[in-house]
Amino acid sequence: MKIRMPGRGLVRSAALLAVVLPAAAGLLGGAAVAHAAPVGNSSFTWQGDPGSGGDDQSRTYDSMSGDVFGATAAADHGSVSVSINRPGDPWTVDLAAPAGQELAVGSYPDAVRFPETGGRPAEPSLLVNGYRAGCATLTGGFTITKLEWGPGRTLKSLVAYYTEDCDDRNVLSGRLEITPAAVPAHLALGLTIAADGKATTATAPAAVHGTITCSKPVTLYISGTAVQQLKHTTTHGIVGAIEVVCTPGTAVPWTAPARNLADVPVPFVPGTVALDLAARAFDPDGGQVTTTTKTKLVTLRRV
Repeated sequence: MKIRMPGRGLVRSAALLAVVLPAAAGLLGGAAVAHAAPVGNSSFTWQGDPGSGGDDQSRTYDSMSGDVFGATAAADHGSVSVSINRPGDPWTVDLAAPAGQELAVGSYPDAVRFPETGGRPAEPSLLVNGYRAGCATLTGGFTITKLEWGPGRTLKSLVAYYTEDCDDRNVLSGRLEITPAAVPAHLALGLTIAADGKATTATAPAAVHGTITCSKPVTLYISGTAVQQLKHTTTHGIVGAIEVVCTPGTAVPWTAPARNLADVPVPFVPGTVALDLAARAFDPDGGQVTTTTKTKLVTLRRV
């Protein structure tokens, strides 16, 4: 069959979709993993009758309007499945090459219904489906003008036009586009430890200090160990943990207590102490914890 290409009135590329990761759990947390990998600039249109109303219906979905797109590629790159999530109006688009073939740029006429289970048929297959109606059998076709695979089972970019004639509704046609999202830079932390510190006093623990820098605004945590080797004994203690609000472009000062937590605490006296510290923060873009470490010999003084 001949594939009908939508006209200029259909939506083109939309703005970048911002995927907001879930909040950290506990002190530092991670992100949930979706069943389909989120994708960046995305748009989807249908025109025709989705199951109710007249043939002049049409609708546009795009990431700039807050619609959430996800995509999964088959392991053999023979098919792609795209989800379009708008509250109360979700859609899916499944496109597949004939069994044994890899999906590629080109036209796929005489398509049959994309199988829900089992292997792919010998013909091309598709299914553009919304919540309003099913589609038990169909005829149609699709044309892919751009396709780029990502790593593993991810889809980097796609432009496809489709026509679908269901047995229980009129012809549905439209366009699907996915373009790469900008990859956010990883969070970078810079930890420094000052060369001097305060020894333990009768009223306060020892204290060390320094600065921290960050490439993104984050709340981070500094902690570690302190070891002081004396003539007849060794004092072991912990540093922090302290919370620091970091702003990019600024060396934020920090000060942390160093305590001996033994049953009979031994003070940190004036002299040299070895610090082994780490700064940790949750990267909201990368969805993981970033850590930087620093070791330094610090001279404690009585103040």
